[in-house]
Amino acid sequence: MKRRRALRVFLAAAMAAAPSARAFQSPEPPEELPGRTIGDIRVERINVFDPTVPGENIWPFRLANKLHYSTREYVIRRELLFAPGDIWDPLIVIQSERNLRANGSFRRADIVAIKRPDGRVDAIVQTQDSWTTNPRLSAGTEGGETFFGLGLEEGNIFGYGKSAAFDYTRTGRKTTNSLSYGDPRFFGSRMALNGQYERSTTGDSGAASLTRPFYSLDSDNARAVAWIRTVDEVPLYRNGDEFSKFLQRRRTVEASAGVRLNASHDFVQRGEAGWYADRAQFEPLPTTIAGTLPYDRELSGPTVGYSWVHARYIKENYIDRMERVEDFNLGNEFAVRGGWMSAVTGSDRDRAIFNVSNQQGIALSPGRFAIARVAMTGRTVNGSVENGLATANLNVFWKTNWRGDHTLVGHIEGGFGRYLDRESFISLGGNTGLRGYKNNSFIGDKALLLNFEDRFFFEGEWFHLVRLGAALFVDTGAVATENNALLLRSIKSDVGAGLRFASTRSRSGGVARIDLAYALNSGPGGSRWVLSVKGGQAFNLFNSASSRVDPSPPSRLN
Repeated sequence: MKRRRALRVFLAAAMAAAPSARAFQSPEPPEELPGRTIGDIRVERINVFDPTVPGENIWPFRLANKLHYSTREYVIRRELLFAPGDIWDPLIVIQSERNLRANGSFRRADIVAIKRPDGRVDAIVQTQDSWTTNPRLSAGTEGGETFFGLGLEEGNIFGYGKSAAFDYTRTGRKTTNSLSYGDPRFFGSRMALNGQYERSTTGDSGAASLTRPFYSLDSDNARAVAWIRTVDEVPLYRNGDEFSKFLQRRRTVEASAGVRLNASHDFVQRGEAGWYADRAQFEPLPTTIAGTLPYDRELSGPTVGYSWVHARYIKENYIDRMERVEDFNLGNEFAVRGGWMSAVTGSDRDRAIFNVSNQQGIALSPGRFAIARVAMTGRTVNGSVENGLATANLNVFWKTNWRGDHTLVGHIEGGFGRYLDRESFISLGGNTGLRGYKNNSFIGDKALLLNFEDRFFFEGEWFHLVRLGAALFVDTGAVATENNALLLRSIKSDVGAGLRFASTRSRSGGVARIDLAYALNSGPGGSRWVLSVKGGQAFNLFNSASSRVDPSPPSRLN
């Protein structure tokens, strides 16, 4: 009887779809805070499930809390960029919240101020843990290609913020086993250690990095070292099908160090210098078509970089994710990095590499904003461009509560390649934002992509575990090959609808989607109906179509 009664209580609470967490303490009005001195700093931690919330004080959730190692208080405090006696600075507070959210262990992380009788303010750091021990099971399809995955991840080992994961995946005929480890505060420092090893039926790869980034706008210096080695088969596509394949052996090593160049608080300039080495070798396979094997390359030489950040950060949710807070900078961000890869320093020939980007946001009204980004990357040799790519992206987000909570998302991007490496290509299809067509349906060196989604969200949290949503969408794009222009007759479009699911207690809080798209134009494959069942949004905010183009290296420090 007791078990049946508990089950009835659990189901009733779940179906009620009650709010998922108690309200955090209300902050003081922001205009009353600047200039006040911080008195004490108090940390208020909530476990994965909050017993004070109706429906969460039941035995399955109490058991989950007991099994979960809560994030330790000192792990939270070390992310703060202020101390008792400092002046309350909203920009530094926002950066501290961003550091906490970047840790990945929290469902929520907020910092508020409470006034004291002596005129100072106490900083209240309020966090709620996410569930970080996650069996990972995935199965689905996208653009006619099926996949299956099984693994285990612990994202907050014993509450110390370290992570480890094992995964087995199968995509088409390729199977992969991978191990990874991450420590964002290696030996208690600001250095982040990350490593990964992967073995598949077509090759293996390993990567390791040790990075001390510019973890705040006031950071005076940064440094990084990284090593990547890959041996794998690289496929080439035509009309959605693989037509050639070759073996690539690649090793990349780089090191860099950076310094802050000015004392401005909200317009930060940085410089860096380093060394970059990249060797790529290609070998034919029985399936290699004549004329498709790339030339071997070796680059080695010094690099320099310069960047600025104009800080205008905002916090939003229900953008790319559902419940989780996401950080966006609406200020200007500019970065340039280049290097001279000379035969004297170990390159196979004299080259220059370059990577330039500029990003700008604009606030339209509360809950409504846009972000634009332009970039150029590539190499030059003898006055000519190699593997050159120019991209432009614009994303517009427009929240509305007309007949429910909606986020209207508009995305437009253009990509133009110049003498791309043979293993690099611009692609549109089910895996790059054109959901009504097979993966890699349209291949070339120029592309235009437009996506429009109405993402709407159902009220409440189901079973205190999941939030639900849906989407209506339209995708339009075109690809042109080298020496050909983008033409109206090459435009392909699709329309469709889908469901969205987001785990409210998981570490990532990512969105899983089920989309059914109908192609309005003919394309590779027999059916115009394409079903996608996969995690993550259908298109990237930046450079979906050119995701298979390998850019010259951007900075690891910012």
